[in-house]
Amino acid sequence: MTAVRKGRPGLAVCALLALTACGAESATPTGGAAVPPGTTSRAPVSDTPARETPAQPAVLFGADHRFGSGLVVNVSEPKTFTPSDSAFPDADRAAAFTLTVYNETDKPYRISQLSVRAASGGERAPQVVDPTQGYTGIVEADSDLPAGERVELSYAFAVPPRHEMLKLTVCPDMSRESRAIYHGTV
Repeated sequence: MTAVRKGRPGLAVCALLALTACGAESATPTGGAAVPPGTTSRAPVSDTPARETPAQPAVLFGADHRFGSGLVVNVSEPKTFTPSDSAFPDADRAAAFTLTVYNETDKPYRISQLSVRAASGGERAPQVVDPTQGYTGIVEADSDLPAGERVELSYAFAVPPRHEMLKLTVCPDMSRESRAIYHGTV
């Protein structure tokens, strides 16, 4: 007569725990779909955690955006205009914006830290300086905005002759990844 071996559930549980505790690879890789048992993922596994890209909020022109620092920026609705002959660079059409920056932090904000870029149709739109029409660039860039105060800054960008989507990226501090992308049709 052949002896029948009875399983030992306690031993199986201990073996499973030991495998799990010793770093056995999971069947579901981080950030991926389940991998069938006995196969490996084609993607290499790294001990370095993936760097999260912060979400870049999409904001409509005319709306406020509060940054984590406490700085609040409002970008006005665009006003299109025909640049004068003295404008640089030469453009057939431009869109002007007023950025209102509210310093709701507890310390002065250096205006030169502010970066504003525009893009239309996937192409970067150059900033237009047109002194004849009052678009002279930022002349107060080396000044501080005291806590609790606000400043209005005028920007103009060259835009295509046809109406299309324009994105204006506002970054209050180039040393950080915090930014807001304002958008609308011009």
